[in-house]
Amino acid sequence: MRIVQNLTRSELDAYVKQPTAKKLRDKVMKDGTYIPAGDKGAAAVYVDSRQKELAAGKAGGQDSVEISADGYALKVQEQEKEKAVSFSYTRIGDSNRYRLQFDNTAMISRAVKQGYVEIEGQRVDLSDEVKKQLLAAGKEIDGVRKQISTHNFLLHEAAYAQQSRDAMQEEGEKMSRVMMTVSRIMHGRKVSPADEKELMEFNKDLYAMAKNAAALEKHHHKHDAEDDKISAENERVRERAAEPKDYSVEETPMPNMSTEMTIDLDGEVPQIDEVAAVIRE
Repeated sequence: MRIVQNLTRSELDAYVKQPTAKKLRDKVMKDGTYIPAGDKGAAAVYVDSRQKELAAGKAGGQDSVEISADGYALKVQEQEKEKAVSFSYTRIGDSNRYRLQFDNTAMISRAVKQGYVEIEGQRVDLSDEVKKQLLAAGKEIDGVRKQISTHNFLLHEAAYAQQSRDAMQEEGEKMSRVMMTVSRIMHGRKVSPADEKELMEFNKDLYAMAKNAAALEKHHHKHDAEDDKISAENERVRERAAEPKDYSVEETPMPNMSTEMTIDLDGEVPQIDEVAAVIRE
């Protein structure tokens, strides 16, 4: 194992961002303290000297990084995975032609940056024109995805707006009903138990005020068919408001889309026949 000391965070970040880990490996091999595998004595000596150095304040406030050969190999492996070009392909019938598919623009970008793809162990170089076509097809698919996503978003916004309008309308109608109920009670008119309950649940103080006023107006009590009509209509409105409402929307489903490229492996040099954005409903 090799151990590098006094490596600042900024220096480490600079090494990690390199396209390959060669510079970091060279740094480790050049400046790292070598401890043979299984040599507990050497490891103990290193730990003891390092602890004394830190205690004496000789580290200079810098970060230290310890990296083993296994850790270095793992880091290189992860970097290679990140750079790998990802796609899928299928053979067309019994021919030596293949249909290659990129599912997103990230895959396309990596292929364009690399400059080639490999199919069945053969390298297929991408010309500048093919790169332009791939990027254009990916952009077209991204545009379709964006349109569908925006459409579905607007559907939900419209449903939410309708729900809000309905709620405000129902609240306004309720306010109008309870205020009419207050007036009717205060003037000694007959109201239904449902109207009284609605008023009491809406505002207990307002209900108490109306009942107190009604007590002073008992000798003016009036009752006619109009009171029954008002209470019946109030009940119908409450029933309609209590009915469940459906604010769900039917979204436009996202189709199966990919950027496809047809490659012919016959002949000495592989040929790219077609590049296109394919949208399957």
